[in-house]
Amino acid sequence: MPFRRTVGILTDSDSSDPRVEADVIMTAMAVGFAASYVKNDVPVRFDIDPKDRNDWGAFKAVVAKVDRAIVDYLSKHHMEPAGKVNAGLAPDYSKGAVVVGVYTLAGQSAPISIADPLLSDKGRALYNKIKNGELTQYTGRGAYTGFVDNHNIEGNTDPVGPRPTARFLTPDPDIAGADHRGPHPRWLPPAGSILWAPRLRKATADSYVPWGLIGGDTAGQVPVPPNVTNATNRADQITQEMSAVEGMVFNGGPTPADIAAYTHGMIQAIYKAYALGPSCTPYEIAVGDVTTKMASCLPCTVFMAAQGYPPTSIHLGRGESWAPLYRPYNPDGKSEPNELGVIRDLNSSWRAQCAEHLDFGAQILDDAHIADDHKAARDRLIEYLSSNVSDRTAASTLMLDALTVHESESARINRTLKQLS
Repeated sequence: MPFRRTVGILTDSDSSDPRVEADVIMTAMAVGFAASYVKNDVPVRFDIDPKDRNDWGAFKAVVAKVDRAIVDYLSKHHMEPAGKVNAGLAPDYSKGAVVVGVYTLAGQSAPISIADPLLSDKGRALYNKIKNGELTQYTGRGAYTGFVDNHNIEGNTDPVGPRPTARFLTPDPDIAGADHRGPHPRWLPPAGSILWAPRLRKATADSYVPWGLIGGDTAGQVPVPPNVTNATNRADQITQEMSAVEGMVFNGGPTPADIAAYTHGMIQAIYKAYALGPSCTPYEIAVGDVTTKMASCLPCTVFMAAQGYPPTSIHLGRGESWAPLYRPYNPDGKSEPNELGVIRDLNSSWRAQCAEHLDFGAQILDDAHIADDHKAARDRLIEYLSSNVSDRTAASTLMLDALTVHESESARINRTLKQLS
């Protein structure tokens, strides 16, 4: 499937600004997601990493902007809620602590302790191996390992893991299929875009780091000591360390004609939990010390909630080049006969939720709440969604595209929404 090679994610003109468009897309997604709960009098809480306590005031102000925009919009449309959007602290990090997807549709509840979850006997044995680093897994930036505890009493009763974040190529052939036409095409900045400038490798004239790679914008910088990979620039150093030092599995080697994507451990665990049955619970286990937030990023949260597995904590940090799976992925070689259908169904429900949230959020971003320099991008988003109203995969694709313009969701929201008066 060909990429959209437009100047912006939403527009194709000399005035297109993909960074501003990414701001608006992700802010609309965050606001729309939160509003879908608040309108039903269910409060939503966005958490900050406890190690970032010094930024608490700024973070609380960002969340207050979201709350005000939602409450004002709902009140204007005679749906004034009792619920609110609140700011909080994510649970403290400790080795082996977990982020949990609570399967509400099966009557599950959040664990009493994320530091010592209640597990099956088999699950406890595997959890301890993952926690203690006895199994091969990624341990670098954002190192949370997917794990499924299995409480089934018939059929497959084995837990699953480790399933750490892995890198893939996009578009991975969508053999599960969104519909007979396939999903909306992904966006890749055209040659000559200003976005490629920081991806030009140091001391080269035409060698660019592929789009989507984490750290790709540091290609013009010198490596950081100790440079055990002997990379010639910071971007390649980050990528090589992820694989050779920190253990991330790379599925395919991207070129500047590809988009790199990363599927997080929790997402992998949810597909597997669904394939195994409702007596299974997906977790992410903290296994590194580079990233310490015990909370799910916004793109993971949207996917999890769409499946009935809302996370125990939501973070407004970075979901850099996040993506779902498009085909079964079993690094341990153990597959289930229904996995392809599970991926198809879960991706369909995620896409449907993305369409609802993005459309709702775009409507909430009215002139009274959106920053003046983001209004044009808001208008283009509404036009784009309207012109693709029959394609329910467009909204999810826009979110994936925006996530390749790497930034924290908190910073995006802060730039997009007006300061409170």
